[in-house]
Amino acid sequence: MPRNFQFVTVSNPTEPVPSHVRSLTHSHAVRQRHAKERRLRMQKHQEDMSRNAERTSLNKLLGYGRDPFDALPKQLLSHENFLLDHYVRVVVPYNVKTCRLFNQMNDHEAKVMRDWVGLAITDSDLLCSIIFLGACRHILISNPKSGLTQVALQYKYNGLKALRHAVSGASPIVSALTIAKACAMALDESSLQFRISGPNGCRECRHREYDQQHISVQAIHKIISILLVSVSMFPSLSNISWFFITMSSPPTAIPTGSWVLITGATGFVASHVTRQLLQRGYKVRGTVRDQAKAQWLIDDHFKSYADSGSYELVTVPDLSAAGAFDEAVKSVSAVAHIASVLDFDPNPNNVVPQTVAGVTSVLESASKESSVTRFVFTSSIVAAVFPTADQDGVVDRNSWNEFAVKEAWAPPPYEPSRAMLVYAASKVAAEQALWKYVDENKPQFVTNVVSPSGILGEPLHERHATSYGNWIYSLFTEKREMIDTFQTAFFVDVQDVALIHVAALLDPEVKDARLQTWGHKAHWNDFLPILRELRPQRKFIPEYPETFYLKLSTDQSESVALLKKWAGQDGWKPLRQIITEAINNPCWKTE
Repeated sequence: MPRNFQFVTVSNPTEPVPSHVRSLTHSHAVRQRHAKERRLRMQKHQEDMSRNAERTSLNKLLGYGRDPFDALPKQLLSHENFLLDHYVRVVVPYNVKTCRLFNQMNDHEAKVMRDWVGLAITDSDLLCSIIFLGACRHILISNPKSGLTQVALQYKYNGLKALRHAVSGASPIVSALTIAKACAMALDESSLQFRISGPNGCRECRHREYDQQHISVQAIHKIISILLVSVSMFPSLSNISWFFITMSSPPTAIPTGSWVLITGATGFVASHVTRQLLQRGYKVRGTVRDQAKAQWLIDDHFKSYADSGSYELVTVPDLSAAGAFDEAVKSVSAVAHIASVLDFDPNPNNVVPQTVAGVTSVLESASKESSVTRFVFTSSIVAAVFPTADQDGVVDRNSWNEFAVKEAWAPPPYEPSRAMLVYAASKVAAEQALWKYVDENKPQFVTNVVSPSGILGEPLHERHATSYGNWIYSLFTEKREMIDTFQTAFFVDVQDVALIHVAALLDPEVKDARLQTWGHKAHWNDFLPILRELRPQRKFIPEYPETFYLKLSTDQSESVALLKKWAGQDGWKPLRQIITEAINNPCWKTE
């Protein structure tokens, strides 16, 4: 019969405590101490688990809830439970570890689980086309005879059917669900290219599959257009957007993965050209004058590319020195010379010769490197014409700003008001020197020129937001000497300008082009209502009594066609969107 003990604390016992009682008392105290230690360890373990919950796969879903699968749109069958478990536990970690598409961000696994898987388990169509189809494809790699081929085809059919329904109509409603469906189908199409053996098997299978699903080429283009325009709605997927861009890209003059040299890498345009090239799968080498001042490019934007060896910076302290780019051009396939003298010195002797020497230097270095097959130079509207309200006429390939050259080289004194004329004269001289070099030396590379007007849009660094040429910043800070002088101009988004650079580098059909990239005609009276709407708490200058526009015109059809060809974009980005992206940005500090 078991014995029951009851221990009672007795103070100042009157009789000696027997040894067996002392032994029992000691054992009980030890057990109590051990129990307390176990409770404390358990409490600490539970606290640690709670703090680390967001790092576990399941709790990364849907806001780190306790039971994320409460959001499942339907009751899963046994094989669907298996596929879901396989996708979460195997496919996602595998992709994050081995696939560059998923390895472009810090802690990207958490973002994939939260945004990608988390969204998928809330919608039955996405659950099939992302989770179940992805798991089937992954299993079929190692076990083609698993019996999942027909299951995968059925999931693919359902996914394409749902996507076709989402994008049907002239103006489909774009949502995160629509984008995710398109992403899922595009990812699956890409996987077939690597998983189907045989010299023609990939293409034949893809065509057969599309025939079975009755999806037209036009529908696929609409899918890609939605992705390109709206991927910003799904931020954690933006770093794989280059893949979907590549799917819609025509043949390229240089292979994906080639090195491209970009001069002046810290600049407004250059940084955006860099980003777009990296997103398309190219490697970029950027030249800078000071590595320390350019470190933000890696720290803030391109660290994952730098870590993987796809992005690097090289120092070229003096652009105008002979041979300055000899090392920088080694093994590159293309060069984008975007760097320019931007100190707005009113003395032409301090600007024009150096600008011309810089162009000549990089041309000579590129000519000596046989790997270089494409060369793009960033010029400006002011190389062709000074865009003032009293100017009229049509600018074409043979237009040059002779007025600026004459005024810039007029005898001193060199007043500050001459700075813009000197800058324009430097652009004239540099571009003319480029075409002269190409005509006389017949280098092995194709040469194109991009000539933008007033560039606005998303800054990638605080300096971009407050630079001398940022017209929106001038409106915020009421720099009347500038904005009163140039009340109307052509304005273009920096991402559009960057895309034209990319097309000029990659499009084999663009040769010896002078791409006028001016964008929209606009007046400050077009800007001010938008700014007041976006910043109602801020007081801006009153609107001007009269709204008028430049009379100048040029043929921008080639540039607009390249926007469509390379991004599925119909025309220039709207002014409202440009302004919004410019000031609703972490780099914009002026409120």
